[in-house]
Amino acid sequence: MKLADKILNLRKTYGMSQDDLAEKLNVSRQAISRWEMGTAQPDTSNVLQLSKLFGVTTDYLLNDDYESDHDVPAVKETEITTKAEAHRQLAFILLTGLNVMILFHQLIACFVLQNAIFSLAGTMLSIAAVIGFESGYRYRKIAPESESAKKYYYKFYVIAFWLAAYFPIRLLANVAMMLYPRSYTGLIFEIIVVLVYLLISILVTQLIKKKSK
Repeated sequence: MKLADKILNLRKTYGMSQDDLAEKLNVSRQAISRWEMGTAQPDTSNVLQLSKLFGVTTDYLLNDDYESDHDVPAVKETEITTKAEAHRQLAFILLTGLNVMILFHQLIACFVLQNAIFSLAGTMLSIAAVIGFESGYRYRKIAPESESAKKYYYKFYVIAFWLAAYFPIRLLANVAMMLYPRSYTGLIFEIIVVLVYLLISILVTQLIKKKSK
């Protein structure tokens, strides 16, 4: 599409007459008419004013190959990146919410139902959520070093670990304590589990943050 056609279409889209456009650009109506007929070209200053007035890029106005502003490579890349950002954010929210629900499931399974199998099932669901996030991240990722991608990627793993690690650690601690020859109270066991959980979670968080830099 020629520049003349673009100016004409944009003017009509915005409901302007040639006089209206001429007034906004501080040029004569005859100048606008010549631009739209293609017998004259706006100078650089006028092209910049047209770009700002109609909210389009100068690349779009000056390149006959671009049929719309969305054809401009920089605009295309921005639109794709924005969509990818929205997908990552949605995946982050949904899967983090799923991990929270799984945590409640495990709390009930462990302390109310006292059923280790239900608790283990929750751990399997947490692993499935991580696999789902990883797959979605790899599929939607635009650039390997995208700051947005890295932010959601590492933030998700930190939160997922804190939400999902307690009960697997508790289960392993329970197995380990069976080998302990001396008797111990339930309170001592819970304190040990919490301390081990906090220590491991903090170490893993530091490792993830270090890797993200």
